[in-house]
Amino acid sequence: MLDITTSKARRWILATALSGALITGCSNGGGEGGDAKPRVTPAVEPKPLAEGALHPLLLTQADLGSGYVQVQGQPGEGNFDDIAVQGCPALEKLGQSGAKNMFAAKAETSFTYNTDATLGEELHSDRPSVLSSKLRELFGAYTSCPTYTMTSGTTPIEVKVSKSATPELGDERFAYTSTMELPSGAQVLKTMAVRKGNVAVMLVGAPALVDRHIKTAVGKLPAGS
Repeated sequence: MLDITTSKARRWILATALSGALITGCSNGGGEGGDAKPRVTPAVEPKPLAEGALHPLLLTQADLGSGYVQVQGQPGEGNFDDIAVQGCPALEKLGQSGAKNMFAAKAETSFTYNTDATLGEELHSDRPSVLSSKLRELFGAYTSCPTYTMTSGTTPIEVKVSKSATPELGDERFAYTSTMELPSGAQVLKTMAVRKGNVAVMLVGAPALVDRHIKTAVGKLPAGS
């Protein structure tokens, strides 16, 4: 049985919600979340930032305020090979695509809030056109099916997905909310990504936490990115 109160389960939930970026590739699934109009037009695109340049841009406890504790290790740490999806062709294809969706550089962190809520962050960097294309494919796949079944080992988990509104931030933004019917009860998570030039920030966790901190996360990105 999956117990969401354990730290292992919290990491698993974060990794699952971000599985397109953490452990799988992308698909050709349609659909977009939020304001996703193409805005990548420069003749010469900025190069990706290095991983070392991304780490200082991550959220910290000082950025978030009291009640947050940084989780040791990475949100995607561990073996998630036994996670599978049924009932959503775009996500099933995404899971078969391997590492081709990985961006040029990535940095990540995660936090617990008052011990019973989570907030995970990923920063990705690549050429703006690459970030734009892959984020569209990723969020398109995740919002292509209103319901699907996910399994972790032999545990089936029913998932409902709906597109979510996004604030006017960055060059492009995408968001969806997923409700996972876990044995311990329903778990609602929001996933939001904002691209600003050659860097994209992605937050996943309790909807209120994502909404509260996305502006701060985007505000840490370089002005010229």
